[in-house]
Amino acid sequence: MKNFDRKQSLQRLDYYYQVINATVLSKQNAASGLIPASVAITKHGDYTDAWVRDNVYSIYCVFGLALAYRRIDDTSGRAFELEHTVVKLMRALLFSMMRQAPKVEKFKKTHHILDSLHAKYNTKTGDTVVGDNEWGHLQIDATSFFLVALADMTTSGLNIIFTQDEVDFIQNLVFYIERAYRTPDFGIWERGDKCNHGHPELNSSSIGMAYAALNAINGVNLFGARGGPSSTIYVLPDEMTRNKITLQSILPRESNSKEIDGSVLSVIGFPAFAVDDGELVERTREEAKKKLEGKYGWKRFLRDGHQTVLEDHTRLHYNESELKIFENIESEWPLFFTYMVLDGLFRGNMEQVETYRDKLSHVTIDSSLWDPEHPKPPEDYQTVTKDEINSRPRTLSRNSSIDLSSIPPALHIPLVPELYYVPADSIEEEKKHPHSQKRIPNDNTPLVWALSLYLLGNMIYENLLSPSEIDPLGRRCNIKEERPDNVVQVALLSENEELQKILSTYGLETQTIDQISSSFTVLPPQALVDVYSALGRNSKLNLSGRPKRPIGTLATSRLYRIQGHIYAFTPQFMDVDSFYLNSDPDYLVSTFENELSFTNENWSFAGRPTITAILTSAMLGEIHSETNKPLSDDPDLANSLISSNTSNKNLLNFFMNLRSGECNGVRIRLCRLTETVNTSSIAPLDFLVNKGDIAWNNILSANKGYHRNRKGHRRLNFDESSNVGSPVGSHTPAGSKTPRRKSIFGGKLLNTPIDRLDDESYFQDVASALDKLKKGSPPVFKLKSHDVNTTAKTSSDASSIKADDTVSAEQPVEIPPFGAQKDEEGDVLLSLTLGDLHHFDSAIQSLTESVNLYDQIDLLQYLASCKSLDEYIPKLDASIRELLEEVYYKSKKLQYWSVARQASGLLSKTMPNLTNNLTDLLLRQKQVSIGSGTSEVTISSPIGPDALNRIILEQCLDDVREGPVVQEIIISLGNFIKTKPLMFDGILLLRTHYIIIALREEISRSNNFNEEEGIEHLMQLSPYELQSLLGTVMSGADMLDDTVIMVRDKPGGILALSTDFVPSRRLSLNLPNLSIPAGKKKNVAESTHTVEPGKSVTVRVQSAGFNAGNFAHIEVNGNLLSASTRGVHVWVIDRADKLVLELASFDTHISADESEDFAKFIKGLPAGLIVAVASRDDFAEHLTKNAIDALKMLGAQKIDDIKYRDSYALIAEKSGKREETLESHKSANEGPSDALQKEFKLYKKDDIEPKDIREYNINHFFPTTHGRWLRRRKNDGALNRVPRQFFPLTWSVLDNCYGFKIGHHTLLRDPIVFEKTPEEFNFAVVIEGLLSALRDPAERQIAIEIITLIDSMRNKDEGSKLMDKTIDITIIMEDAIVAFWNKWVEKNRSVFEKSPLFKDGSQYEAHKDLASSLFFDLPLDKSEESTTTYLKHSISKFLPL
Repeated sequence: MKNFDRKQSLQRLDYYYQVINATVLSKQNAASGLIPASVAITKHGDYTDAWVRDNVYSIYCVFGLALAYRRIDDTSGRAFELEHTVVKLMRALLFSMMRQAPKVEKFKKTHHILDSLHAKYNTKTGDTVVGDNEWGHLQIDATSFFLVALADMTTSGLNIIFTQDEVDFIQNLVFYIERAYRTPDFGIWERGDKCNHGHPELNSSSIGMAYAALNAINGVNLFGARGGPSSTIYVLPDEMTRNKITLQSILPRESNSKEIDGSVLSVIGFPAFAVDDGELVERTREEAKKKLEGKYGWKRFLRDGHQTVLEDHTRLHYNESELKIFENIESEWPLFFTYMVLDGLFRGNMEQVETYRDKLSHVTIDSSLWDPEHPKPPEDYQTVTKDEINSRPRTLSRNSSIDLSSIPPALHIPLVPELYYVPADSIEEEKKHPHSQKRIPNDNTPLVWALSLYLLGNMIYENLLSPSEIDPLGRRCNIKEERPDNVVQVALLSENEELQKILSTYGLETQTIDQISSSFTVLPPQALVDVYSALGRNSKLNLSGRPKRPIGTLATSRLYRIQGHIYAFTPQFMDVDSFYLNSDPDYLVSTFENELSFTNENWSFAGRPTITAILTSAMLGEIHSETNKPLSDDPDLANSLISSNTSNKNLLNFFMNLRSGECNGVRIRLCRLTETVNTSSIAPLDFLVNKGDIAWNNILSANKGYHRNRKGHRRLNFDESSNVGSPVGSHTPAGSKTPRRKSIFGGKLLNTPIDRLDDESYFQDVASALDKLKKGSPPVFKLKSHDVNTTAKTSSDASSIKADDTVSAEQPVEIPPFGAQKDEEGDVLLSLTLGDLHHFDSAIQSLTESVNLYDQIDLLQYLASCKSLDEYIPKLDASIRELLEEVYYKSKKLQYWSVARQASGLLSKTMPNLTNNLTDLLLRQKQVSIGSGTSEVTISSPIGPDALNRIILEQCLDDVREGPVVQEIIISLGNFIKTKPLMFDGILLLRTHYIIIALREEISRSNNFNEEEGIEHLMQLSPYELQSLLGTVMSGADMLDDTVIMVRDKPGGILALSTDFVPSRRLSLNLPNLSIPAGKKKNVAESTHTVEPGKSVTVRVQSAGFNAGNFAHIEVNGNLLSASTRGVHVWVIDRADKLVLELASFDTHISADESEDFAKFIKGLPAGLIVAVASRDDFAEHLTKNAIDALKMLGAQKIDDIKYRDSYALIAEKSGKREETLESHKSANEGPSDALQKEFKLYKKDDIEPKDIREYNINHFFPTTHGRWLRRRKNDGALNRVPRQFFPLTWSVLDNCYGFKIGHHTLLRDPIVFEKTPEEFNFAVVIEGLLSALRDPAERQIAIEIITLIDSMRNKDEGSKLMDKTIDITIIMEDAIVAFWNKWVEKNRSVFEKSPLFKDGSQYEAHKDLASSLFFDLPLDKSEESTTTYLKHSISKFLPL
């Protein structure tokens, strides 16, 4: 960079003024102010129209020159002239777009390509030039770039916007682009996908520019320093963040069809500066450079045929497989060199600047030498003679981009061509030796867009202009080396004083809504939706403002001020009435944690985020009723009532644990709402005040009573002393068809909660819900309330669960109401077939008498199959829909999740944020499919709620509960990908049907269930349990090491526990130590034998009371688990499978019932299990005699000495030798207990008698991994997971053979490899389609292993050539399985011959499924007995490798 010299600067500015005047200003229409992209009309098109994008890029050099003149305090008037030239052009574009205001209004709702603003206008008039469907008008990057420039120019002092109408239109442009993250468009090159078929795509260049625009214009006052609140532009932070996250997840890819594109330079650098991740910026730049850079410029993208001599110019689109012919001869654009110069200047990388200035010097053409009629390679211009210079045309050529006659001979302008192409006679040589041939510039020289950036870069380089002047908002400084250390403020409010007092007894201080300052108002999120719907509203332009879409957590984490009053808005996810998911307190905790993490991760605004949560009795349960006395005289009911409160206690404990100041690594500050004012992010709402047509007071006051009115009102028309709406004890002639599951051990954590039938809030909530359904009429129960005894009687045996007991559309079912025949107990049964009206009246009678919620929902499903949901049932004085709503709300309160899902499916209910979560997956390049078989629907781009609901309804017909489960899966996956994106590595397509199968098999394997029992168990899981189980399946890669400890999670699935195990949310975040110290000798069972690694389980446990450190830890083979709540904690370990079966917690400090439950839990454990016990805080307060006896049964001898807040730990074997039990007790002031340690040798099961050999234990005769690799392959197959770089290597294999074959499905090499590139997303989609032909998920993974091995073997074989055959993957797989089976059957023949399992012989064909299952359980490699060993042999057998 040179030092500033005024005289020299004036000379250089005068030169640039002449250049810009000759090339840009001379083409600006004097009347309209618009600039044509070019004055050339070539065979490639008419460039005389004014493109929005080209106009903004072209005027940037004028803007830069104006700033340069302003900088030197120009007195010639040029600064004023240039500034107003810029204003004139920007206003010309504004007027052209404002004429299409109806399109903006329509597009906000439809996002349809035909409703978009036009991309180009008539240069003379500003009118449209082509029809809506005659051009790829939807180019979000162009509209966004206009807003970026508007923000920069306004901030620099230019006055572009004059009126409030114009402000409102700009605000609506913000709404127009804010959903770019989910809106496919035609992109920067205007043609959509690279085949030019006119298919719009999600383009990173469009999303990046939209994010840049939202970020730049947010808070900008368009009237400048003289403006007020109504002229300020506002952007919601959630929309900004969604675009940012989507952009970062797509880069460096441009779109599904373009694995890389030069346009990403405009996103990671000038003008967007849209990426704040320095590593991603560097990676994107380097990948683009590696794949696209040439001597004359960069390719736009790989296999770009635009303006190559092989392109057929008579058609816009390319034929199938045509793209391959453009490989290595793509046109090269010097434009991208100018981006690289500017990128280096803004980053201060002068080495890059010099490199690309040098490259540009070799590809620019001096205007005195340029002859558009006879273009030459730039190298040839160095030898041009004087005669040739004088012979250049002095009149405007029709094909010329510039009028050379207007340029003074002495003025030498470096012209930047649009592109350089390979001439026809050099094509073959260039293909053989890329970058070896000379290229020729095309007719469109100069490309004004490129020339403008070139001149801008020169002015900055010559120190005539600084980066800070051209980027006054400082967006170039976006890159952050470290993530900011945010603190999330949480303000907890109680719905009433009664709940406030109860919470205070637990040490949780809250305020009621009435107690907060009068200057504060707390409103629901819908109120903020209503407020922002007024933003940008303009009756003259018929613009409605922001569409009423849900508001995200980031927006509700701000406080808002209007006329001195502060408004706080509760987050959307705390709306417990929205869907049955939030009726599960555990799920609510999980959601709260996810939102805290998301807010912390994505908060980049001034001030701290503040989340305002209102706690309700319905949310926390009747915690005040937990006293020492039993909750019921009926012991079975009392036990079930304890179970129903477990989740509520987890929710209460979660809020109490926030007091520690940390939650999953997020810093938290619990505080009163008024205390947050000085530290919160506060956004103004003053734009409402000056809008005379908007009654903003009414918008806000209409929602003021929302939270107060949520209190339950006394139910009407019921006896206040009764606990049911109709006489309890009325006989329901049979039990539930979907009985409750029960724990393996009868432990409380696996029970389905039963309602507290004497809990008045239950009826209040239901009555309130019904009141919403029938306004103006008294809320009454139409159906009899659920009788717990009927469920208990019919649900005692988990093995009785039958999946086909749930009503199915495919077959007649038996529902046990009043009816036709008697069962063995004398009750009558009625056989019902869906859609058969013969028993309609009998079903109504049975429904009237039923006191079983499961029967009621099955009967209602039958009724709904016969008549419309709005059919009125006179006997019950309600419609079928109203009865379903009643059962739905009761099931939510009772936490009968199978019933809730069944009712939800019948009512076609959907989660409000379902499409958002789906979009979160799609935007991170994860496709989602719904359904199975030939009707399976794959969703690859964002869709609206109606379309998604229709797909779910059409695809989930077999079981009405499947639709809600599919919704839960999509919601959970969307949450996971936001907080744990690495979980999705290698996954392209998420098939919900196969995920459900994986969940079912996970349950079946863990509990020895058959398929029917497994699916029924799945339907009974709470939403949080289902989400946890899904997380287990998603993280299956951790379960392969034989030393790893497996943990059964709450819903009965398996979690891997390794030394780098990430603790679940139940683990303490405030651990005094990270591992348990070595135990003292007196407490350590010293082994007298040497145990091989992986052949034992070492258990260490330590406890600390409240004053001694307040923790409870266990280590299993060096893997730490901790408890986060008060009380006594039990870990149960099965040494046979190295499986932690249970992690149960009992708060014996607060309740004697917890102690009784603890006693039942211990007594119910089978013999031989390892039991580790540790206390935390206090567990002695209400420790009952039964609980003490249960510990003594394990061998405890010190338990009678326990006092308040003592430390206590124990390791024992159930029904083992009591003298081998390890126990430690320390009083409250003596510190933590001793660290107990004991090693347990694993059981061996090799001594199996031949007569006892069965399919479940035959794996001991084969070199399998005892189900771990089978489980891994099953889960990964269901999730469609592939290894890194799998698709590029698959492309390489496919390119060297005739094709792939799987069964009857064949994928031929041509035209796939001709049309698609190795890392193209669309190629991956094609391969996924082929692999989906394999129905067994494990087979799919073996197919992946085969392709990977073929590539590896081919790479090692240097002489390998094109394989002249189709690779039959199925044959290779089966040959390997046969070889494996025959080898090990032969090794064990003497034993197998005596086994009944092989009475019909041991041939492979007779045991095909068993052989496959055993083969799929082999390790991948690193062993002689692995799938790799057998597959390699088979590949060599069938392929020339």
